[in-house]
Parts: sequence; structure tokens; C-alpha cells
Amino acid sequence: MKGCIVYFSATGNTEYVAKAIKNEFEVKNISCDLYEVSKNSGFEDKYDFYVFGAPIYAELFPTFYTEWIKKHITKGNGRKCIVFSTQANIIACGPTVFSKELKKIGFEVVIEDCITMPNNYYLVMFKKFTDQEVNDALMKAKERVRLIVDTFMNNRTHFINAKGREIWGKPVFKLFMLWSRKWAKKGLVVDMGKCTRCGLCQKHCPVNNIKVNKDSIVFSENCTSCQRCVHKCPVNAFLYKNKEIDQYKLPKQEQFKRIS
Repeated sequence: MKGCIVYFSATGNTEYVAKAIKNEFEVKNISCDLYEVSKNSGFEDKYDFYVFGAPIYAELFPTFYTEWIKKHITKGNGRKCIVFSTQANIIACGPTVFSKELKKIGFEVVIEDCITMPNNYYLVMFKKFTDQEVNDALMKAKERVRLIVDTFMNNRTHFINAKGREIWGKPVFKLFMLWSRKWAKKGLVVDMGKCTRCGLCQKHCPVNNIKVNKDSIVFSENCTSCQRCVHKCPVNAFLYKNKEIDQYKLPKQEQFKRIS
């Protein structure tokens, strides 16, 4: 039996959880591949089971993630899958909404879960976690991952109760995405004295919203405000509302070991 963890991660939170899940499965001698959808190449639907994971954008998964899944994995064929989200809040309806789409194409969704991670959206709203809050969140996330994998391996199920959130979650998501489209164009500028024209922001933007020119960086109106560009810039050249950015960096990820 071999699985694949198909995920999107802009600043590292979902990647952290995806790698932890991979490790927990491999501790149980189950092989799992990792696939981050913004790579957008080299994927084959050849796995016995799937884990789907993405960050929450105003209650739901980002549209480009769900569209990628629909394009590249068209039939569930009765295979089991896990759906998880990452967010600073405790719960969101994203996993439940996405699970319904997976069931339509024949997947057997056996686990839906929301995993709390440090807030990486503090440029726009809510406070940045303290170092202690970050460490606590990461420890709890790995504990949650262990429970998810144990539940899956023991042929049990787990689902979140987000029915009430679906009612208002979908319209809130639509409004959020309308606002996000112009987030970079309205809020970001680049210190071209710092910028090295490395092109990483353009290359790694999941929605092709950035163009690096010789003397400028140009933003289109297709942004999802994932903030990958600003937090992953190797020289921290982006300015938000003309202020230097306190880049989001998770602690250097240790070798994953089981928590005793």
C-alpha cells in the first residue's frame, strides 16, 4: 500500500503537517510521497490512498488547489482518503466542503480534520504568535497528526462538525477572494535596491500573479494573498504598506521523531 500527500503550502504551515503525516505513516512501514500542487508537473494518479491538505482562506481551501485536484485526480475508485486543513483558528468548514466534492467522484473520505498552526496572516489581521505559542502549536499539531494516522490505520473514521459554518462560510470566502485579487497590487511595493531579480517570487507564485522586470516588479489582479512572495523572498525586498515585513519563519524543522 502506498499513499500520496497532495498539498499546498505558501509559507510552511501545511508543509510542516504534510511532512509529519508522511513520517507517521513511514513509522508504520507505509510509504507516502509528498506532492505540492504549485509544482504542477510530474504527478501521476497511481496511489492506493490519498491525504489532501491545504490552508484555510476565509473558511475554505484556495480555489487553485481544489481546481488542481479536479483536473489531475478525476476518479476516486473507492480509495480511502484523509482531508486536513491548517489555520490559526480551531475549526473551519474547508475540509467538509472539499470532502463532499471528493465523494462525488468516488473517494471514501474517512477522516476530516482541522489542525491549528501559528498565525501566518498577521500582516493583515490577528496577532503574530509568540515563540512559546509557536512551539505549543507545533507540538499539538504533531500530536494531532499521530492521532489522524492511528485512526486511519485502525480503520476508524473521524469527521469535524462544521455544518453551521458552511452556511456563511461560502459567501464569506467569495468576498474574501474578491478582496484578495488586488491585495498585492494595492498593498505591496518592492525595494528595488534590495531586489536581486532572482525571479523566485514570479516562479513560485501559485497563480502567476507576479512579473519580474529589469527595473520593477509588476502585480496583476489574480492574487490570492497567500503571501508566499513576501515571506519567502531571500532578501526581504517586499514592503507592505511601505513598511518592512517581519517575515514568517517556522523554527528549523527538526528530524521528525515520534513524541514519547
